[in-house]
Amino acid sequence: MKLSLALAIVISSTPSGTAFAPSALVHRANAPLQYETIRTLPVTSSTCLYIGGGMIERPPGDDSSDSSSSDDTDSDSAPTPSASSIDAAAIFSEEKEKFMAKLGRDIEIDPWDPNPYIKPRPGKYGWDDNKAAIDEAEAKKKIISDEEIAARGQFMSDSEREENLNVIRRLRQNDVPILRKAGDLLGAAEGASDAAEREKADPWYDLNERLGDAIKYDTEDVEHLKTLIEKVGGPPPQLVKYADNPRGYVLRTEIIGMVMSNKRLEQMLDRRSTLEDEAREEQRRESVRKQMSKLENPLKEESDLAEIEEIARQREETYLRGIMDQDARSSLYNELMKEEQKEHDKKRKELLEQLEGAGEGGDAVEYVGAQTEFVDKTMKDFVTDLKRMNNMFEDDDEGELALGDDAAVPEETYAAEAAPMSKAAQARAEAMKNDGSGRPRLPGDSDVTRGELEADLEINESSSATTGPLTVEVSSAYNTENSDPPMRKHCFQYTVRITNNSESDTVQLLSRRFEIQTVGSSMKDVVQGEGVTGRQPVLQPGEVFEYTSTAPLSVRPIGTTEIAARMSGEYRYCILQEGQEKATDEQVNKGQGEAGAELSTFHFVFPQEQRVKPVKPSDDDDDEDEEEDDSVKTTTVASSSTAAAPSPPAATDATTTSASSSSTPASSLPGEPDMTSGNISTTSPNDSSDTLTSDVRVVVTSTYRPERSDSKLDKHCFAYNVRITNESKNDQSIQLVSRRFEIQTVGSANKDVVQGPGVTGRQPVLKPGESFEYTSTAPLSVRPMLDKTKVVARMSGEYNFVQLAEDGKTPMSSTPLKAELGAFHFILPE
Repeated sequence: MKLSLALAIVISSTPSGTAFAPSALVHRANAPLQYETIRTLPVTSSTCLYIGGGMIERPPGDDSSDSSSSDDTDSDSAPTPSASSIDAAAIFSEEKEKFMAKLGRDIEIDPWDPNPYIKPRPGKYGWDDNKAAIDEAEAKKKIISDEEIAARGQFMSDSEREENLNVIRRLRQNDVPILRKAGDLLGAAEGASDAAEREKADPWYDLNERLGDAIKYDTEDVEHLKTLIEKVGGPPPQLVKYADNPRGYVLRTEIIGMVMSNKRLEQMLDRRSTLEDEAREEQRRESVRKQMSKLENPLKEESDLAEIEEIARQREETYLRGIMDQDARSSLYNELMKEEQKEHDKKRKELLEQLEGAGEGGDAVEYVGAQTEFVDKTMKDFVTDLKRMNNMFEDDDEGELALGDDAAVPEETYAAEAAPMSKAAQARAEAMKNDGSGRPRLPGDSDVTRGELEADLEINESSSATTGPLTVEVSSAYNTENSDPPMRKHCFQYTVRITNNSESDTVQLLSRRFEIQTVGSSMKDVVQGEGVTGRQPVLQPGEVFEYTSTAPLSVRPIGTTEIAARMSGEYRYCILQEGQEKATDEQVNKGQGEAGAELSTFHFVFPQEQRVKPVKPSDDDDDEDEEEDDSVKTTTVASSSTAAAPSPPAATDATTTSASSSSTPASSLPGEPDMTSGNISTTSPNDSSDTLTSDVRVVVTSTYRPERSDSKLDKHCFAYNVRITNESKNDQSIQLVSRRFEIQTVGSANKDVVQGPGVTGRQPVLKPGESFEYTSTAPLSVRPMLDKTKVVARMSGEYNFVQLAEDGKTPMSSTPLKAELGAFHFILPE
């Protein structure tokens, strides 16, 4: 209270010509203290002492009260001293020293300060109402000394510290940000508090932070802190790799495990480019200079206020201009919309009047009728196409069965046929028109479809034919570079040479038409178009036109057939008159010209390494075959419906038998334990197998396809080649009818079962010594166990076949025999 009295006396000594005002308006430099003229102020319990812009009101019951307390000092109860006997400066200094001693620290007391120090007041229930909370907060803030930390050490195990850090990271990275975004600020605060408490539970976090400050700012002894960190067990296990960093401590981002976002990286790059920009750097320096100038000259209130007013005026002007522009645009848009609405209403009115004036037999009825007719025609075309596509797969090539009522075809389509047509024949006739892709097709040659060419047929890779004045020669070759046999991609190259043999006539080539049939296909693809390689060349007498083209085919060898495809065709041409440079429209005749030059039949032939090589058993191999028969297991998992399969009347009905035997296939079976655990039972897993069962040998080899694999996505693709050979010693022909595979990937507890009729969509007939070979792919989605094995999957299975009678068509038994596909592995390369 004496300090307040001294301050009041000092304030009252201000010259009478200077009115009191807060320092925000009158700087203290303009109002020096005048201790020579001092006026005394009466002090009572209700007096409010004004100090600068602040106010201290004496609270009721305050211990420092000078008038209401009986324990006041003599100076408080003494009469008010006169102006001549009071030294204001001495009182001020004395009371300031007492106040500093009581406060415990030094502060600058300025009587002109608008925000002076104010003595704290008691709470609603006195001074002790918050004592418990204050004591608890102080206990939590109690700092543990380094000696206590060294003595206590680390009381958490490594696993507990690891789990503790995982929880801290989860709270800091996921829970707290999600709660903040959801608006649950209380939950976010609780999560952050929980993370902070977990950090306090491990003394390493606080020591690491202190170590970072000591290294950066030299605040403490670095070696001392490192010794303490060693005594508390060092960092948690996940942060050991960061502790070895040359900086000497672990960053906060490394502790929390925060990953820098792309936006943050972009900001860092932008900041770097900004610092490198000289213009922006100069602007930054100018801004710094202005700020320093303001600090050096704080009395710029008027200019600052003027600047603020100018900024406010500009903002208001911009806002009003924006409102005016928006109103103008809105009014213009409304006018345009009104005009468009008027035009729309006017046109609609006219249309409605026309529709009403048409009556029942007018345009409305015609429109509805045309729409109904269009819908009906579209649905009929759809049904016809659907029947055509279904019929293509429902009958064989012989066409012995008559059409049923449910599969009838429109009469106008086949009215010209005298005898009933089979479903397959109808499908081919329909396919002659179009195959759905815009390319016409024709029925193919039966020998190419079966893959069984006549023995006396000459397989030619080239041909030559002369028709009229033109001679067409063609030769073909296998293009190894653009082929991929495991994926059934075979590319062939053919060269055509057209010679004008006439001595006087000039010929112009107009169009071409080719028929190509791949082996195994029942249809021929027809390729036709204008010109030759995009041109319509003119050949003078004796001239030659030659070009080379490619034929990429998706095909694979069947049986022992050498060819991949058969091709023939013709070139349409016309003869130009003397002095005529180009054919007329009449001569062109829509590309048909006047005559055609034949492209004689030739074949695309597989190279030797791509052909299926026949195997003929010899008498010397009988003993070895018998030994192998003894060593191969012939017991296989039988299908539940195999025994009930009906006896097929002919080989062409084997599809039906197979379908019935696998009508209810199992999707999975229990796997083998060694594949599930990754501890393969065999020391050197095989990627191939060779098994002989019931005079049928099945050989399989597998290879890895890296170009179709992606290890990052755990996608691994393998190709496996299967070769099935009939090694019967009794001249017994067989027919393959179905297949069944079991595949188990490493780490999986189950086997996937794949089964179905035929082999690659066919049911080949194998005479004694003949082989059937095909290549397929196995795309696997599996995560390898590289620490245990490079095997990613194991595959085994069986092929069902029937023995045929002497006619080579009729099955001898209704129960199929089984040829085992020995187990092999899909193995990743080194």
